[in-house]
Amino acid sequence: MAFRKWFKQAIRATSLLAVAAIFAALMNGCRSPHAGPKYDRPFPLGQVTDSFWETQQTNAEAADFIFYDHEFVGHTAHLAPGAKRHLEQVALRLEHVPFPVVIEQSPHAARPELDNARRHVIVEGLIRLGAHNAVDRVVIAPSFAEGFTAIEGASAYYGIFNRSSGGGFAGRGSGRGIGGR
Repeated sequence: MAFRKWFKQAIRATSLLAVAAIFAALMNGCRSPHAGPKYDRPFPLGQVTDSFWETQQTNAEAADFIFYDHEFVGHTAHLAPGAKRHLEQVALRLEHVPFPVVIEQSPHAARPELDNARRHVIVEGLIRLGAHNAVDRVVIAPSFAEGFTAIEGASAYYGIFNRSSGGGFAGRGSGRGIGGR
């Protein structure tokens, strides 16, 4: 009989301990220092790529403030008609952005006097349009994007027709376009 009494007390104590352990585990959330996943949790959607796209957008916006060689008439400092509109757009936005106004340098800096004359025309135009800090913001710099030679451009253009399987633009879908290989 004594054994039976001891056995019942042992069962009660064990069940109380089991209930207490289950309750403690539920209250603690079953967390232990080593209970988490063994890999890094993924970032929230867009967190990694958003900074890349913002950089691309900023670079594209900065490119709006570049005056390229083809925006001038021949080898002169006179603005072409499209460049006059471009100058007006730059003057409107200049005080709201931190970007410099860039005049594309002649190839290999071969014509520094032409580059300076073009800079002077842009500075004068911006001042006339109300951009008072234009002298400090207009710089001469090499081209940011490397251009095509005439041979490379012709090859890229005519390559469109030669690469398509059905002739012309039919059968496209391989993702190749101008300049693709």
